[in-house]
Amino acid sequence: MEMIRSEFLEIIKTNIHKNDYHLTLVNGGQNPEYSYSIGLTEKFGFELVIAGGFISIEDNESKFRYVYQQLQSGSTLDSKFILSDNIFYLNKVDSSWCKKLMLGVYNYYNVDKITAYQIIPENKTLDTPLMSQSMRANDPIWKWLDMDWNIEVPKKSYVITDIDSLKGKTIVELMRWEDHVWEMFSGPGPDFKEEDIRIVPLGTILGIDDTLQRTVNLSVGKGLWRENKDSEWNDWK
Repeated sequence: MEMIRSEFLEIIKTNIHKNDYHLTLVNGGQNPEYSYSIGLTEKFGFELVIAGGFISIEDNESKFRYVYQQLQSGSTLDSKFILSDNIFYLNKVDSSWCKKLMLGVYNYYNVDKITAYQIIPENKTLDTPLMSQSMRANDPIWKWLDMDWNIEVPKKSYVITDIDSLKGKTIVELMRWEDHVWEMFSGPGPDFKEEDIRIVPLGTILGIDDTLQRTVNLSVGKGLWRENKDSEWNDWK
């Protein structure tokens, strides 16, 4: 165990030396993906974190790199960061979120208190928490950090969806393609552009819209549609 820890610390040190910071991406659970820096504390006195709103590893890394470069160039904590027509800003992270999401920072520096700022988009999706606020017990989207998966479908289940549904637009059609794979869209699936498609854990989409709970037992190969959030589900014919 000590060897594994020492190897991990060496990887972090190497990345900090090479890239100015190490980036940790945490995924694979039923909570949204999140990532955070290790190594910026020496430079700025704080680390950076992104939670939710995941598109791709490359997109994620570019956001960290851009904000880091802007801070290096003199941008302040209250600056707006504009990247590819998207506006981001920094919010100080409450310690409850730090302790839950950023264990690697505590372990690397061997401290019991850290400072972190969340990179948060101005036009955020519902899986992006406001980490300046204290973490809520049994948060519908983030509860799987603490809870065992208790839904009768595979723990690796995920949903192909659209960005509008992640901003609160009602999902009106869905299909279960495999035991662990669903499509859920807020409109006709073929109408969405590739850049508007997102892949999220099933637990995330259920946390956004609990009316979808009754659809998780849908048979593989079956689909449903509805007019709105208050209407009944209908079988695809």
